[in-house]
Amino acid sequence: GLSSLVGVGPGLAARLGLNVPPALLTELPEFPGDRLDPARGGGDLVIQLCAADRWPLSVVAEQAGAAARAAGATVRWTQSGFLARTAGGATPRNLFGFKDGTANPNGPEGGQWVWGPPGPHEHGTVLVYRRIRMDTAAFAALPMDRQEQVMGRRAGDGAPLTGTAEHDEPDIYAKNPDGSYVLPATAHVRLSSPRLDGGARMLRRGYSYDDGPGDRGLLFCAFMRDPAQFTRVQNRLAARDALNAFVEHTASAVAYVLPGAPAGGTLGEGLFG
Repeated sequence: GLSSLVGVGPGLAARLGLNVPPALLTELPEFPGDRLDPARGGGDLVIQLCAADRWPLSVVAEQAGAAARAAGATVRWTQSGFLARTAGGATPRNLFGFKDGTANPNGPEGGQWVWGPPGPHEHGTVLVYRRIRMDTAAFAALPMDRQEQVMGRRAGDGAPLTGTAEHDEPDIYAKNPDGSYVLPATAHVRLSSPRLDGGARMLRRGYSYDDGPGDRGLLFCAFMRDPAQFTRVQNRLAARDALNAFVEHTASAVAYVLPGAPAGGTLGEGLFG
């Protein structure tokens, strides 16, 4: 079950002269509330390894590190993460206990918002990585109805507060009889809604991490054709998201994910020249 992903950072792409539009490979701006550790983010090359068991990951990670050092590179940072096991492809839960990754784009939407257009960038995309520390104890101390208002979804089935099933589209305009919004103005689901961003969607892959007491949280990996989309969403979240009281962004990286290599080919071979 081993899989891998390779992404090139802005600096290396420029030095190699890769045919990647500069707008796709710019470092993210600093967002309000960020507490970024430079030693945990950035870099020229991002390699993501995933597997059902830890052992193959350790072996391949050692081999990748050895290859990097042989090429004159050094390992800037590493980060381990995990997903809770789920039955039948159900949406996994994060360390707050809520389903995470429900509203991902479908096939046609992915072609529009995630993957590059036909040509050298087809099947390529941009990865935005954020390491987010979560105050799980403080969040767990909230009454359940308050947790659900912060998220904008029900904890049990993951349905939006305006719906009846997990994959119902959140209705950010629905109101209560008193005129208030069913999805509170500061709810995470409301502020991250594609309806506030011209329908644009990003493919989200969240992994939990546990680096000891006081440092547990989410490894947020988002894939999109245009990273400006992430900046727009994160600016809204940084300004008003009720989750801000329980999370802290501690690391960040941007990389261009190279299209898969054809048989006998090399990753990124179509991006030179």
